[in-house]
Amino acid sequence: MSHILVLDLSNNQISGKLPRFHFNNTDNVWGDGDGILSLNSNKFEGSLATFPSNVRILDHSDNLLSGHLPQTDGTMNLILEVVKLSKNRFTGSIPVHLCKVPSIYVLDLSQNKFSGRLPGCLGNLIGLGAMDVSNNTLTGVVPSSLGSLTQLVSLHFHNNKFEGNLPLSLQNLTRLITLDTGNNFLTGSIPSWIGESLLNLRILNLQSNKFTGKIPLQLCQLSALQYLNLAQNHIIGTVPHCFSNFSGMITYQEISVNPIYYYEENILAVVKGIRWDYTKTLQFLTVLDLSSNNITGEIPDVLMNLVGLYSLNLARNHLKGQIPTMIGHLRHIESLDLSMNMLSGQIPQSLTSLNSLSYLNLSFNNLSGAIPVGNQLQTLVDPYIYEGNSGLCGPPVSSSCKGNNSSYNHVGGDIGQDDDEGLWFYFGMGPGFVVGFVGLFGSLHFIRRWRVAYFQMLENVYGWLAVSILVNLARLRRTFFLMSRYPSSLDVFRDGEHASCASKIL
Repeated sequence: MSHILVLDLSNNQISGKLPRFHFNNTDNVWGDGDGILSLNSNKFEGSLATFPSNVRILDHSDNLLSGHLPQTDGTMNLILEVVKLSKNRFTGSIPVHLCKVPSIYVLDLSQNKFSGRLPGCLGNLIGLGAMDVSNNTLTGVVPSSLGSLTQLVSLHFHNNKFEGNLPLSLQNLTRLITLDTGNNFLTGSIPSWIGESLLNLRILNLQSNKFTGKIPLQLCQLSALQYLNLAQNHIIGTVPHCFSNFSGMITYQEISVNPIYYYEENILAVVKGIRWDYTKTLQFLTVLDLSSNNITGEIPDVLMNLVGLYSLNLARNHLKGQIPTMIGHLRHIESLDLSMNMLSGQIPQSLTSLNSLSYLNLSFNNLSGAIPVGNQLQTLVDPYIYEGNSGLCGPPVSSSCKGNNSSYNHVGGDIGQDDDEGLWFYFGMGPGFVVGFVGLFGSLHFIRRWRVAYFQMLENVYGWLAVSILVNLARLRRTFFLMSRYPSSLDVFRDGEHASCASKIL
């Protein structure tokens, strides 16, 4: 193995203890130090005894590895650039010895069981481009020293137990494209410096924290933003009208959201009421989620200019007024949730023009009138979509709109046209019957040949009916007679005598 440069056993079903690789500079196993060791997506178990010294890319993700991470030996000359240990069962704290490996460019420790505080010395890894420690049980505050990581493009803290405010020093991370701090215990107002300094952001996830106050207008400066999730906080105020500045939610941008070598960008998003993990399709995900807050006011009409939106979720707030009539402009939207607000008025007819819509929730508002009919809306037949709106009528809810002309509105007015045609149909039935009756019997009266043929046909039909009735009565009498006198002969009658009996009667 002295000349191996790459060892890739990934994406297999290899099980058992993780092999202990003995690499050292004397053997020069990895040539000039360009070694790649990929054992990811297997079923290796046990602990990681040591970090190999001559490996540049180390990928042990998606296995069953456990225990504490090894402490690095000060005498080892580690050249690690990529450390991917995600989706394992590692425990304990993140070792501070990793801070002594300045060559690390990607550090992915997500989806493990790490606890304790995030080491502040990670700020020494000034070449770091991606840090992902999501889905652990890390505690404490976010270290302000991370503001030194000016090359950072992707930062994930999702689903831990971080608390306190986001440190002001993070405003130095001007190259950030993804900032994901969702599902923690962060407090304070949403920092205005996010919109003032992090102008390259395309993905901002602050959901499920304890942020308070209003949405800072500075966020509107993030023109490239395509994913904004502020759901499940304590935000008040109104929806900023300047959200229409999010050009990333209007037109598709060909700029990649995954510029980090050997790291796949990801985000966990709730779309269509289901939690999805987006990776390869992330660049096509355009989402605005402000649900589960205390937002008031009306839905701004300018939000309907975000025509590239894939999902819009404003549920569980205190929004009032009507649903914007221009909602039909969101032609690419597939998921729309406006439930549990105080919206009133009728459902806009333009909703029927959303041909991509596959998830809709308007429940528990004060909506009234007829439910629009037509196009894609015809496929959304779950009554729960409209539950809690007592003023709504028409399919798919149980309340009928009879007597209300608006209840039969359809794209193009086809239903009203059908009603008129039905009315004229009934008006024409009476005269048509009279004309037909007079025409038939008038012809019989004046044309003798027709009259003779007609009554001869009636006589033949009468004769046929009379004979048929007599045959059937005789057959029944014969059957009852055989059953009473000769019970055993019933089968014979059924099998062979049926036809002869009938012929004799005739």
